[in-house]
Amino acid sequence: MASRKNNEDPWSSSDEDDDDDDNEELEVGEDDDDVTFRSICSYSHRNPSTSLTFDTLALALQYDVSHYGFDLLSHLVSSTDEDGFFEGTIVLVNKCRQFVKDKEDENVDAMELGKELNGFLKNHQVNDDGDVSYYKPVMEDDAMLMCIDEIQELKSKNEKESQDGSSLNKTDEIMETATVDSETVNKLQAQISQLEEKMTRAKAFIASLANDDDDDNMSDNSCSEEEDKTSKKTKKKKSPDNDSYYFNSYSNTGIHETMLRDTIRTAAYEEAILSNADSLFRGKTVLDIGCGTGVLSLFCAKAGAKKVIAVDNSDILYEAKQIVKLNGFEHVVTCVRGKIETLIEKNGLPLSDGETVDIIVSEWMGYGLFFETMLPSVMAARDAIMTPVTGSMFPNVSKIFIEGGNDEERLNYWDNVHSLNMAPMKARMVAELTKDASVEVVGDKNIVTNRVKVVEHDLNNCKDKELDFEAPFELHLRDDVSSDGDVVEVHQLVVSFDIDFSVRDTNVVSFSTGCQSTPTHWKQTVMWFDPMHNCPSLNKRTGDFMKGTFRMKRGAVNHRDIDMAVIWETGRIGEDGSW
Repeated sequence: MASRKNNEDPWSSSDEDDDDDDNEELEVGEDDDDVTFRSICSYSHRNPSTSLTFDTLALALQYDVSHYGFDLLSHLVSSTDEDGFFEGTIVLVNKCRQFVKDKEDENVDAMELGKELNGFLKNHQVNDDGDVSYYKPVMEDDAMLMCIDEIQELKSKNEKESQDGSSLNKTDEIMETATVDSETVNKLQAQISQLEEKMTRAKAFIASLANDDDDDNMSDNSCSEEEDKTSKKTKKKKSPDNDSYYFNSYSNTGIHETMLRDTIRTAAYEEAILSNADSLFRGKTVLDIGCGTGVLSLFCAKAGAKKVIAVDNSDILYEAKQIVKLNGFEHVVTCVRGKIETLIEKNGLPLSDGETVDIIVSEWMGYGLFFETMLPSVMAARDAIMTPVTGSMFPNVSKIFIEGGNDEERLNYWDNVHSLNMAPMKARMVAELTKDASVEVVGDKNIVTNRVKVVEHDLNNCKDKELDFEAPFELHLRDDVSSDGDVVEVHQLVVSFDIDFSVRDTNVVSFSTGCQSTPTHWKQTVMWFDPMHNCPSLNKRTGDFMKGTFRMKRGAVNHRDIDMAVIWETGRIGEDGSW
């Protein structure tokens, strides 16, 4: 954050240039030898891009055990069966994937799917007639089929643990007694030879990619600076997968507990929905985007909605399904896993041709309102499937505010720490505070200016481009602010937001994340000035105030981040009306 200087681009930042340099090294081929795994039961054959990925085979297998009650290893033949393990594993993996693929349209409960798959394998053991057809991969580029040696090691480890006193899986004993006729074996061996040849070529191809990357690095080191620049221009940068990180973060229980325990947030949604049951929800079709545990969907069901579609792209959806059923609303609420844009594009929502939704409920707000950039996804659904004219987003209005704060007590703390002078720590602390915006609770006692609105969005009509904005502002000292002298320093700009459920002819409900209100889990977003060298100072006696331009936009590298900046100056209006 900086004041305006002559002959400089007020929005320029050396940090942004540094970011570009850092990302210059993200070239194609850097991680091409990394393998990602898909679990058996959670993989969506209809929408592969929405499926979970796992860094290791063990994590993928464990996910099936914990969420579906399905243990692939328990259905494999013994790891000591050198002749049968390789082909048996290929058949079993593909047989399981085909079963899950066939069940995908039935929307089976997670544990029920695992139970049915276990039963299916019990009645269709490896080496049944027709197993040869399962040598063709059901899932394209299935990493499990390329890591059968690792599967064998995991199976062997389980068997050793069983011998040491762990629970013995009887399925292993059954599988070890299986026999096949010589004709089938010959067919299987032929198929194995073909698969081994393909696997060898695949491994060679992956190795060649790594070698090419090494060769590029070597040539980069040996070529001239001019050639190096030309070479880098021809390579494409690898885009970081910010969406996967974002959605996977919502698989953690803690984040949902934090949101549910935020009574300001949760109670506002509950009151807004239930108090408008007759005027807005009864008999209507509702879409809940980012449903999490399903709490908002259940509020809508209690308010009399005839159909609620609860969408989430994290695996918390499996618990949401159980919660919906436990509360007796499975006939109203349908849980759908996926990214909303993809579900709309692929007709993955339970809507008939031409059917629209009357209300879109979503808790999309992040720190500073727009952090995580979820709102554009909600707006995409609004534009695609919300009923024209009568349909509405809920909430339907958002507002962003700023106000000035003074935290002199935080600075002065270092002057006397248990009777010790630690003043040198001030500069270190200020350097950390001014590097990035922080998220913290700022008490009203620290606020020294008025709270002003910088932007308001009508969520039923605003456009995506309007979410990146810059707006003018003026901050004046509050009447109740007192100081030892005439001058009051503004150490920080505090960003907060208000949310309104204010659809026409309904009961209006609002909540605020401002410093004057009860703190929420969003807290406030704080932008620090440098209080040791360059922060706004307002003379209360002469009527000084601060004015400038506040800008907020999505991050250039990660669109789920937000960048904030401010141009400011202080002064007063003279007797002739001039600044």
